[in-house]
Amino acid sequence: MTKDEILEKSRSDNGGKDIEDLEVQKSAAKIAYFSSFGLCVLVSVLNWIFTGSIRIECWIVFFGMCCVAFFVKFAKLKKLHELFVALGYLLLVAALLVLFILQLSGKIPNSGL
Repeated sequence: MTKDEILEKSRSDNGGKDIEDLEVQKSAAKIAYFSSFGLCVLVSVLNWIFTGSIRIECWIVFFGMCCVAFFVKFAKLKKLHELFVALGYLLLVAALLVLFILQLSGKIPNSGL
């Protein structure tokens, strides 16, 4: 088997992408995850410093993203652990959404959280 045949087989096994491309995508996703977490922390800290409260909207988006990522991992890998983590994130997102709706409706105040 020649080098070109090996590369072609590898690309066909990996959906037309080579190993380096897949590794770069994985690395980029990891960096994006940690930077979005850091951005949510920064926004929350700044909001607390200037307003005395923490807004939860960015956390709903962040944990929603994590929930979807783990559901996709479960669908592809069929590992029960991924499903439990996804369900945990889903419960957290649901609780934060309920809290957000209660804040919007005026049932509970925004300050303090």
